[in-house]
Amino acid sequence: MHDLLRSLTLVLALLVPGICLAQTGGDAYEGRVDVADQSPAARDPALREALAQVLARVSGPSAAAGAPQILARSSSLLSRYGYERNASGGLQLVAVFDRSAVDAQLRGAGLPVWGYAQAAAEQLPVALRGVQNTADYVRAVNALRALPGLRSLSVQSAAADHLQLLLSIEGGAARIASALAGNRDLALEGTASAAGLALLLRH
Repeated sequence: MHDLLRSLTLVLALLVPGICLAQTGGDAYEGRVDVADQSPAARDPALREALAQVLARVSGPSAAAGAPQILARSSSLLSRYGYERNASGGLQLVAVFDRSAVDAQLRGAGLPVWGYAQAAAEQLPVALRGVQNTADYVRAVNALRALPGLRSLSVQSAAADHLQLLLSIEGGAARIASALAGNRDLALEGTASAAGLALLLRH
């Protein structure tokens, strides 16, 4: 069991630096989309996709699907945009949206606005079951890494297919519950609370 925990901790050590990068690198209201060229035909759908990235980040992964009218206003919500080369040399549109305007649109649509790097981070115990091997573990950690507002996670214990984790996340249990709605890898078991929550890795 200790060997398993050490192995999982090593895997986590290799993965977790990506958490810090994902949560602190760049502007939360910035979206990046690969495009074929700088034409309006390529730009307009890319702006909508970039805004969808922002909505998922600051309101939850289902926000864009629940507010097509906000995506339709992507151009009017822009602060600025430009083009860069991505790592493979392709063209990438980089769009930064007006924070107050986006937040107002979300509130007007009745969607949550978590804020970004503003809400206090909560230490949340998480019981995760269904982790049968290292591949499952990597899949679970990657799914957790994608949660908006996640600052850190650590493995506290491992037994059979169960892991006990400790997450530091802005918005706490309520934010995780919202973010996991429709998640293809993780399912919430029972009711989320500040005392902790239980997750199941889908198979």
